[in-house]
Amino acid sequence: MSLLVPIWRCFQTISSDAEAASFSECCLFSLATLEVDCDPETKSFALTEQERPGAWRWAVINGWGAILHAGCEPTQVEAKKTAAEALHNGSTVAK
Repeated sequence: MSLLVPIWRCFQTISSDAEAASFSECCLFSLATLEVDCDPETKSFALTEQERPGAWRWAVINGWGAILHAGCEPTQVEAKKTAAEALHNGSTVAK
């Protein structure tokens, strides 16, 4: 198991235009709730966003923009945990 601690960033705090463009292309619901965690070694990233009240989408996207894993959890905390595990451990926990 990886000892990496996820570093989640809100979309609004991302200063790189290129990064912001990559992340926003993968957002399906709300840039206001979009948060990302990146894996610099693989150039993949995880995201969470609120789909609707009580439903948080999570996804892991590779450096080419393909969705590797995705799912939905009832809370943002659970979505972040599941997404981080999939990103950093290569887990296939898609639901």
